[in-house]
Amino acid sequence: YRELASATGRNTTDLARAVAAWRQGEAEGLAVLETPWDPPAGPFDRARPALAAAGFPRFQPWHNHLTHPGGALQLRFGRDGRWYGYESDPGQDEWWPRAAPDHDPVGALRELTGG
Repeated sequence: YRELASATGRNTTDLARAVAAWRQGEAEGLAVLETPWDPPAGPFDRARPALAAAGFPRFQPWHNHLTHPGGALQLRFGRDGRWYGYESDPGQDEWWPRAAPDHDPVGALRELTGG
């Protein structure tokens, strides 16, 4: 595994994260992991009010990412129009792809939280 990571220019943790992203959403899942982008107005802008209406706290936007104020959950909007759930330990910047992507941000967050 270490040799494969080295051959791809990654360390073993980054390779494992990339594999998790591929399993989550194939090529688009990997793109969501590696490339922040600025989505046009539309579904991304409607996500925060939809999450608030579902009783979730106000998520903080950054490019195509929406981060829970507690810092442990994140939704990333893909160019395919789906939301990809990520988790991290609070206060860390080590985001890991988790749960199946969804076209609905509320659905993606519920999938991520098991609710």
